[in-house]
Amino acid sequence: MGMSSFWLVGALGEVDVAELAPLAVPAIEATAARSAAVGTWSRWERDAARGGGAVPVWREDGVYNTEDALRLYNLVDDSAFDAMDSSGKLHIMDWWDRLDTDTVEPFFESVRKDNPVAALFHGLGPERAALLPGWVGDAVFPADEVRRRLPAAEAALAVSGAERERALARIDDWPGEKEAESLLDGPLRVWRETAGAGLGLLASRIWH
Repeated sequence: MGMSSFWLVGALGEVDVAELAPLAVPAIEATAARSAAVGTWSRWERDAARGGGAVPVWREDGVYNTEDALRLYNLVDDSAFDAMDSSGKLHIMDWWDRLDTDTVEPFFESVRKDNPVAALFHGLGPERAALLPGWVGDAVFPADEVRRRLPAAEAALAVSGAERERALARIDDWPGEKEAESLLDGPLRVWRETAGAGLGLLASRIWH
């Protein structure tokens, strides 16, 4: 049985954010600052621009992913939370148990043998994906930062009209079983509800 990649976005109380942030935020920022990550993101922008906004996903034989798609997958699959969990420094699932689920229903998606954030980013394209606060799906923000960054989350995820239909089609085309509309709409719902409730926010990915 293959492993699955999980992505969760939920509301976290201020005391918990204050405890988690000193561990998580430097690790997320360090992951984003790696020269390999910066270079691969730039390569994705160039590849997507040549492809009309997205990289090709499937080879002509329809069996394997293209090199462009694999580069995007590897970029998005590099998670600070997954690395900390593997090293025993921090077990993020313990923090999932602390989420304020009574106030805000978390968003949760899993994809077997693939990455839900990779599918979302393929759908959004690099210009919108770059606006999503945090780093490729990982983030820890206190309440004031959630409110301040909500417009950026809106700009990344509030896709409408023909652009929305194109994004959903691209998400569907990415490998793995997932709900395209839920993947596009669910994280933004959590951002909005968390900001309205005056809570902090945790977004995290992990393989399990």
